This record gives sequence, C-alpha cells and structure tokens, in this order.
Amino acid sequence: MIATTLHGLIIDIDRKHPDVSRYNELRLGVVESIRLPKSSREAVSIDLGYIHFTDIKSHIGATNSYDFFILSPQGSPWSSYRGAEVACLDSLANLARELIVCKRAPLLGICGGHQFLGMAFGGEVGFIDHNFRDFSAEKYPADCLAERDRVNITTVHDDPIFDGFPPHPTDLFVMENHVEEIKTIPPGFVNLASSRLSKIQIMRFPGRIVYGMAFHPERGWGLDDQKEENSASHGRMMLANFVKMVCRAKGVL
Repeated sequence: MIATTLHGLIIDIDRKHPDVSRYNELRLGVVESIRLPKSSREAVSIDLGYIHFTDIKSHIGATNSYDFFILSPQGSPWSSYRGAEVACLDSLANLARELIVCKRAPLLGICGGHQFLGMAFGGEVGFIDHNFRDFSAEKYPADCLAERDRVNITTVHDDPIFDGFPPHPTDLFVMENHVEEIKTIPPGFVNLASSRLSKIQIMRFPGRIVYGMAFHPERGWGLDDQKEENSASHGRMMLANFVKMVCRAKGVL
C-alpha cells in the first residue's frame, strides 16, 4: 500500500492572539474526516500546519509546500479590526486571490473564513440582523439575530461537495454559529445552498476546489437523522468530500 500525506495549512483569522489549541476541534475534524474505500491502494494521512493572520507576510513564500488551505472561523465583528490588523487582512486577501486564481490551490473557508473569502473577492458582508447595520463595537451584541446550533439548509445547485447525499434538491443539517453573513455573493462564485435565515450557506469558485461554508462542518458529528451506528453528520460528509477532492487533484484517488 502506498502512503501519502496531504499537507494543509489553517490560517487563523481571529483577532485573539495566536493559539493553535483554539482550533483543535477543527484540526481533529479535518484529520478524521477522510475515510477512503478499503479497495484503495493509498493510505492517506493529513498534516495540518497553523499560522495566525498577523504573521501572514512571513509565510507567503512557503505556500507552495501545502496541498490545501483553510480559513478559520473568527469571533469578532469585522468592523472591530484595526490598524495593523486591517493591513494583515489585506495581505491575506491578496494571498487568497493569488492562491485561488493563479495557483489553483484548494481552499476552504469556514464560518468567518467563508465571510472573509467572500470579502476578498468583492462580496458584501454584514449583520444578519438589519438593526445592527452600523454596529462597530469590539464584541458581537448578545441580542441580535443569529443562526446557532442545528440548522436546516437546502441545496440550490448540485455539486461534488454533496457526494453521498440524496439527489438534489435535498435538505441537510449543519451546525451554525454566526451573526454576520455574506449579503452579496462575490463575482464569479456560485451559491450552492441556503437556509431560511441566511441565503448564502455554501459558495464555490467554479472550476476550483474552493468553497466557503457559513456553518461548522467540523461540529455536530453524530447528531444527524441517520440511524446507522457511527453515522457522520452532513457537515462531516461535506468536509470529507472536500478532502477527497484534494486527494483526487493530487492523484491519490
């Protein structure tokens, strides 16, 4: 059996100081998501690196050593980023565009990472709750409209990210935790799923392994409606499908 290691990089876009342990759940979710068929001749493992967005400039030259990238969730309003933080986000946006358009690198944005991916390509992000349109404090307000916990989303278009699900259109359950959302999808992207409250739940850059997910595919495993023992949540299955696409691009599958 041939052993292959996929090298990924989590880019932490939270305002809080760098802390790899903050994303252990995400790291574990990605590593555990891949389940190749027993007939596969390849044994695949995943190695995930980590950097904080404020250190992005020192890592730009090393991006060729990674097979895929993940833009992390974040827990602060985008309007609260200041000074050098904004400059670092601008550098990251430039890098994301280069990775996707020029280098055709696989990339997954999760929750806040999904929003950042949209902003990097010209999409509009704002509060779900229109009453907080001009909000600019350091923390999210406790009383605003949000999507949290288990949420139903419905597919809008068919896509390989839905491999293994019932035929489109279908309803899926995912774990949400966001106050802001993508209001207008960036030019060139397509929307793949919507919820009752937030229209753009999964977006893709066509022709690339590039997705943004408004929810947390690494959370809620085992909470779906499937009856099989050790069943995976819909989020886990989509996370696995992303990793499998990276494998196929690398020639593993």
